Amino acid sequence: MIHSFEKFARDDRGAVSVDWTVLSAAVLGMSIATAGVLTGGIQSLVSRMDAELRAQQMSDNFIGFTSAHFEPLYELNLTTADYAEEQFDTANAMMNQDIIDAIQNGIAAMGERTLTQEEAVTLVALASVARQRNIISTEVLNHYFGFDGSGGQMNLAY
Repeated sequence: MIHSFEKFARDDRGAVSVDWTVLSAAVLGMSIATAGVLTGGIQSLVSRMDAELRAQQMSDNFIGFTSAHFEPLYELNLTTADYAEEQFDTANAMMNQDIIDAIQNGIAAMGERTLTQEEAVTLVALASVARQRNIISTEVLNHYFGFDGSGGQMNLAY
């Protein structure tokens, strides 16, 4: 029996797999520890970035009431400058997609000749904001609203 035990103790076959098992466990343990350390740092970074982005607000101060866009409506006595500016401010508070949708509906109403006086003022206000935000092509706005001085389709609606 002693001889079998000595033979077993001197046999080094399989020792390599024990080494690799220990090394693999060490690498796995270090990976988990590193992930734990980085997770806290990444969460801190994401929180700081989120706070910074929320603190900074997009400014649309470059958009201003342009009375000239409403000239055709002034000439037809369809609105006053105060009411036009009020409609402009309301339009400027809207999201871009809402403005685009409202202009599409307004252009459809112009084509059907169902556009009311109040809707016309609102539509020009929306178009004025859209032009300044550059969310609708200038050619389309000039065609329908005559911002280039051509009169546009808006004059034909009345």
